[in-house]
Amino acid sequence: MARSCRCGTITLTLLIFLWGGTLAGAQTPPLVVEVHADHPLFLFNTAPEDPRAPAPSGLQVVATWEALPEALRPFSVMRISASDADVEARRRTLVAALDVLQAANVPVAVDLGGGDPPTVLSVAVAEELVRTYTCIKGVGVRDLPFNDYPRFVGDPELAMPPQGRWLLGLLERIPQYGRFIAIQSDGLGWPRFLANAWCAPIYDKVRENAGYVLPIAGGSSPHTFAGLMALEGLWLDGAVEQWGVAATSAWYTESRFMGPGLFGPPPGPGAMPPSLYRAMVYNGAMIGAAVYAFDSAPDLWAGDRRMMWDAAIAPALRELIDLRLIPRREFVAEKTKVACRLQSVNKPADFQANVRDIDGVLGEGLLIHGAYGMEMPGQVPELIPNTGRHYWVPLLSPRASEETLQRFAAAPTAGTLPTAAAWTELLGRSYTPDGMGTAFISRIGRAVFVLNTRENIEQSQTFRLPAMPAPVRGIEARRMPEGVVVTWPFREGDVAYRVYKRAAPRSGLTLVAPDVDGRQWVDADLAPDASASYAVTAFTNEEEPFEGTVGYGEYLALSAVESRIAEEVSIGPLLDYARGRALDDFVDIRPEPAPWWPAAEGLPPEHQPVAEEIARRIVALQQAFEVEDLDAVLDLYTTDYEDEQGWGFQYARRAYQWFFERYDACRMHRQIRRWSMPPGPDPAEVRVVLYCRFTGVARTDTAGRASHLPVHFPRSESGEITLTFSRSEGAWRIRRADPALPSFADILSYSRSPDDSYVPGPDVYRR
Repeated sequence: MARSCRCGTITLTLLIFLWGGTLAGAQTPPLVVEVHADHPLFLFNTAPEDPRAPAPSGLQVVATWEALPEALRPFSVMRISASDADVEARRRTLVAALDVLQAANVPVAVDLGGGDPPTVLSVAVAEELVRTYTCIKGVGVRDLPFNDYPRFVGDPELAMPPQGRWLLGLLERIPQYGRFIAIQSDGLGWPRFLANAWCAPIYDKVRENAGYVLPIAGGSSPHTFAGLMALEGLWLDGAVEQWGVAATSAWYTESRFMGPGLFGPPPGPGAMPPSLYRAMVYNGAMIGAAVYAFDSAPDLWAGDRRMMWDAAIAPALRELIDLRLIPRREFVAEKTKVACRLQSVNKPADFQANVRDIDGVLGEGLLIHGAYGMEMPGQVPELIPNTGRHYWVPLLSPRASEETLQRFAAAPTAGTLPTAAAWTELLGRSYTPDGMGTAFISRIGRAVFVLNTRENIEQSQTFRLPAMPAPVRGIEARRMPEGVVVTWPFREGDVAYRVYKRAAPRSGLTLVAPDVDGRQWVDADLAPDASASYAVTAFTNEEEPFEGTVGYGEYLALSAVESRIAEEVSIGPLLDYARGRALDDFVDIRPEPAPWWPAAEGLPPEHQPVAEEIARRIVALQQAFEVEDLDAVLDLYTTDYEDEQGWGFQYARRAYQWFFERYDACRMHRQIRRWSMPPGPDPAEVRVVLYCRFTGVARTDTAGRASHLPVHFPRSESGEITLTFSRSEGAWRIRRADPALPSFADILSYSRSPDDSYVPGPDVYRR
């Protein structure tokens, strides 16, 4: 009888351990998925773009999974969610889908919500799901901005908002089942997480579960640099073992890009050039990200915009794996010489000291300007650094250890260096360029990255790399009884070779022989009536310079140990022998486009001087608005100014004054659409249709709890204003604006309560 009880006790203990290790002293099981530099994790969203649309069924997710190329499946997990209005209905929807996915053995991550507290799934429900379904490899948390500053700051745990306590609960429970928690935050969310005092208990819990927490920098905001730098710092500080980036075409639409050189309301998510996905992936790869999340399901292999997948996403992911582009932490730590330590934050105003350095949209961005450069802050969000000379500067938590700080040559606290030039001078003492030219160039670990730095402007840029692995040339292909025999010449410095194959003219090259010792390879699978092309690379000590030009949207990731493909040999059914031919080495010969500003092109010569003068006045309006100089702004208006609602000069004065009194980080986006000029060289009046977007940021809401709330005017869909200019006191000034510029109705719409029926629009009195 005693023996029977002992066996029962052992069995019960084992079951409890398998169900979560809840007994005191039970060891947390290892992560159920492999995630590291040589085995990255790809998270693919399955949710529709419209959040009101029903989530895909389990069978639909299974079909999508089965259509994913087999070579990528070992690295991939499907993200699933439910959109039901009721929390219990969402749980039932997920359970129904998971029953199907479990049977099909499809690996999934369940999105639990996060940004909207009433819609999140509870810790208990999350624990129930991961305990029940082995197909669940992790859970996802989204849209936590860490932007709440509770007034009670005496105890961080008491000050923690409900979402923070919910996240803390997940961090305590989910790792007990060997599952990851992917926490995705956009914009300045991660810098806030590092700096906010109330996040301290969560930071400590993240560090405690470093192997299970996968923080992801969201990809849709204009604050790309700050998010990447914060997670690089979290990783180098040892608080997490792996981290990631999210890539999405929503970045392009949120940036208000309409096409290269054209700004305004975006035509739709499909407008983004597919190649920008490469830049998003490479941004993460060059600083050690091992997790890549793709939020736009239509851009993937089973979506309506599959060209994004075929042209950019799939090739970039294959490069991560085949070329082993992701550096290990020790390589990034060795490369990184300078860091920035964030200031601790207890209230919204405190965070401004950090923003002053780390963001050029909401603040001066001194570090961003000094390290990477910025084109037009506010109007052109920066996705790609304008220079790779200073590598990336990690942002460290105020809680970073002294051991971490001592690894860097310098780690000044945010807000202590006076200018962007001071940052450039500090960085310049620790870094030397990895190449020459106007393109972004950075070498790290096994990879060299060369990126065109313009996000939305056509421009060709040069690069020169002084010593790169020399390509294999002189490739030959022969049809023999055993198949197509591909051969290449002997070189003293070659160690091993790889062979790539292209089955169709427009398909990409696929690695077919990853480790070839000799100088030939036989393709026994090519039919006598089929065509194919072959290329060979070498792991080699042979070196040569590599230079060229990259145009808009061209991004290169090159191996520093494996030679690039510079030659290809093609053989068809009528050929028994072929020699390799050289490929174009990234020489861009497109003509330089006209500048996006000013837009006097196409006007008769007699009108161009007037157009250029008015364009300069619009620039003056931008400059005055951005320094909040009310008198200089009003100098751009005539004293008899009137808008289409009949409001005049004093109305415009008070509206601008109201804005300057309440908002910081003022920016003006601008682009001339078209001119309307009367005949003759000296018109008395000129009309111009101007796309414009005046933006600002409220340091805090009326409760004093949330910071950096963005606002903008005009709030029309097109953002276009027809401005009538006339000469007044020797200068061109705005006499009329249709619709009003500015409009109190637009500006005051941000001051209303959520239940207020007041809406933006024409500022007219409604009886």
